[in-house]
Amino acid sequence: MSKRTKHICVSALVVSLLIFAYCTIAFSQIAFIEKWRTLWIETAMTTNSHQWLAKIFPQSVIDEVMEGAANQRERQKSLVSTWDSLAPEVVYGKGNEVKDTENAAEQEQENFFARYWELDTPEFRLYLKQHPKLLENGYGELLIEDMEGALGLVTSQGHPVLVLDTANELLLVKVSGEGYQGKLAIVKDAARTELVKSNRLGVRGQEAGEFGAQEDALLVINMSGFSDVGGHGSGGQVKGSMIIDGQEYGTHSTEPHWKFCGLRTDGKLYVSNYPWDDISDYRWGVEFYPAIIVDGECVVDGSYCMGLQPRTVVGQAVNGDMLLLVIDGRQIGYSLGCTVADCADILEGYHAWQAMNMDGGSSSVMWYNGSYITKSSSVSGRGRYMPDALIVRKKGAE
Repeated sequence: MSKRTKHICVSALVVSLLIFAYCTIAFSQIAFIEKWRTLWIETAMTTNSHQWLAKIFPQSVIDEVMEGAANQRERQKSLVSTWDSLAPEVVYGKGNEVKDTENAAEQEQENFFARYWELDTPEFRLYLKQHPKLLENGYGELLIEDMEGALGLVTSQGHPVLVLDTANELLLVKVSGEGYQGKLAIVKDAARTELVKSNRLGVRGQEAGEFGAQEDALLVINMSGFSDVGGHGSGGQVKGSMIIDGQEYGTHSTEPHWKFCGLRTDGKLYVSNYPWDDISDYRWGVEFYPAIIVDGECVVDGSYCMGLQPRTVVGQAVNGDMLLLVIDGRQIGYSLGCTVADCADILEGYHAWQAMNMDGGSSSVMWYNGSYITKSSSVSGRGRYMPDALIVRKKGAE
């Protein structure tokens, strides 16, 4: 066989193998391959500047994946949270029920562990016993800040505790999973959360740090989406509803799959369609998509055809705790992002009863006490200019 013939044979073999590999990746129904093919297409198709990455697959395959989105969006239309099915005798964690005792010091301790039931109780009891100075001003003024997780303190879900600030009723933890990292803020008093709008709404938004400094806030996360033509939006034009203290500052979205999520004056978070008749009953509220947990039930299947992305989710636990979750993404070697179902899994571990996805991507960001504690995929690393933000007020500033 001549060299030329050998070269032709090798080339033909390589081409055949490439065609076989492509057909396997594009059409295989093997669960592992199908999962990652779907995520690839969803992630690309839901990112304005990267949709071309999905085009390596046949249009029929792309259409099949996107059809799943249509089916889930149809289900979203009828979702409305009521809180009616919540049993009154909810137990927040084994071993963390309030125990009556005649000793005042012991009673204070039991009340603390009942309120902060998420903590790995035996470990925390031991840690506080070994560091009595932390309790010189009582459990109501306990402050532990460990942003690097060096102390090894964890929650009952195994997540590292970064901040425990009982004066401000805040628990901040690091969450992680397959291919993603993020932060979860648990706010024990829902009244401390407040939606604030840009001081130049209609013209330009503000970064999370600007909101934090302006409002002297303890914590800030992004919320609403905004008009972003070509990925260069200034954040000044909010998309959807923006209700603050019963007043509408946005415009109800006509997108049929968008949902409304807001905190009513009864202190409960509700997920619904736009509340035409009672916006005055909302302390704050915004529109986005999709609803993730409604009355304790996860209402998204897999990735909801939104792929792996940076995420921001707002929820509320059965006992009223506000759950503010931000997942980093689009950063190879650090965090690629996660699906909305991954977010549901995290929040269900902390007894979420309601939860909804907010604007994500390069907008997803969390700012705490003067510093950005998540790694935004934005060029600046500080997120985008935003029309509004959800803040957590400091003690005495509610």
